[in-house]
Amino acid sequence: MKNPMMSLWLSTANRAAGWWMGHAANAMRRQQRAALAGMTKAATGTKPKRRRAARKRPGSTSRT
Repeated sequence: MKNPMMSLWLSTANRAAGWWMGHAANAMRRQQRAALAGMTKAATGTKPKRRRAARKRPGSTSRT
């Protein structure tokens, strides 16, 4: 027999873990970007230009 309380608890735990993992990944990306910008500035003497992320058109499908 299935345990609905265990299912609810695991679903909540999985959601919380996903939230924390997302925030940790974003923090890591910010640190990598800052380190790369620092190395580029040290090597060239200029700050790298920021690139804008490509915007996805609504209704388009990706081919990957």
